[in-house]
Amino acid sequence: MIYLRVNSMGILRKVAVDMAFLLTHKKIRLPKNYFEEGLYFLHKTEKSESLTEKYYLTRDKIILEDKVYYYFDFQLKLEQVL
Repeated sequence: MIYLRVNSMGILRKVAVDMAFLLTHKKIRLPKNYFEEGLYFLHKTEKSESLTEKYYLTRDKIILEDKVYYYFDFQLKLEQVL
């Protein structure tokens, strides 16, 4: 399971990613009402397994939008995501 995280007013919240859609389409499908500035997930860097980075989902990374969802490309291997 992959969780998007957001730090809002000192509280860390997690939002689960639709894994079935991610595995079949290699895209993150996020309901519009779940999107907010600061959403990110942690992933291991390609250079070192022990280093992690935050990958932020921002409005400029939205590749497709419909009435209900935003879609984002997912270019990492699932094993890299924490």
